[in-house]
Amino acid sequence: MCFSATASFTAAAVLIPAGVYCLKRSNQIDTCYWGLAIFPLFFGMQQLLEGGVWLALQQGEEGIARGFALGFLLFSHVIWLGWVAYSSYLTESSFWRKRLFLVMVVIGILFGAAMYLPLLHKSSWLGLSIVNHSIYYDLQLVSDAYVSQRIVTLVYAGIILVPLVLSSGMYHRALGGLIFLSGAVTIAFFVWAFVSVWCYFAAIISLYIFIVINRSVQVENARSMTH
Repeated sequence: MCFSATASFTAAAVLIPAGVYCLKRSNQIDTCYWGLAIFPLFFGMQQLLEGGVWLALQQGEEGIARGFALGFLLFSHVIWLGWVAYSSYLTESSFWRKRLFLVMVVIGILFGAAMYLPLLHKSSWLGLSIVNHSIYYDLQLVSDAYVSQRIVTLVYAGIILVPLVLSSGMYHRALGGLIFLSGAVTIAFFVWAFVSVWCYFAAIISLYIFIVINRSVQVENARSMTH
C-alpha cells in the first residue's frame, strides 16, 4: 500500500466537504450529534496538513515541513485525545458514563499537551522522514526516561478507544470497532509510521459518519412526510 501527498490531499478533498455536510445535517437528527458529525471535517483538515508535510519533505524544506507537522500533530496528539471523549459525552444518556467521558476529556487533553507542547520549543524532539512510502514522525517525549513509547502508545489508544467502545450510542461503538481494527492493522504492518498511518485509516473510516448522518436524515425526512 502506497501513501503520498496525493493520497492525503485526495482524502482531504473528500472529507472536508463531507464534514461540512455532516455538520449541517446533524441538526436535523439531534443537535448532540454535532460532536460526532465534525469528525470528517477535522480529519480532512489533518490530512491537508500532512499533504503539506509530504510536499515540504520532498522539496527538502525542513522548516516548512516542521510547521505542517506541528499542525498535524496538534490534531493527533491533543485535539483527538479530548474530542473523541467529548463527542461521546455529548450523546451519552448514562450518568456514570457521562461523568467518565468528561474525566477522559480532561485526561486526554493533559496527556496530549504533555507530549505536544515540548515539541514547540525543542525542534530536535521532532524528526521527520519518509520511510516505506509513509511519513515517520520521530518524536521524543518527556516520559521517555520513565516509560517506553510502546506504553505511551497503548495509553494513547486507550484514551481514544474507551469512550467509543463504552458509549451507549450504537454509532460511537461501531466507529470504535472500526478504528480498533485499523489500529491493529497499522501495528501489524505499518508500526514504523503508526501515527501517520493510523490517522489516515481513521480519516477514511470517518466517512462512515457521513453514511450514518445521510441515512438518518433520509429517515427523518421520510417520517416528516408521513405526518
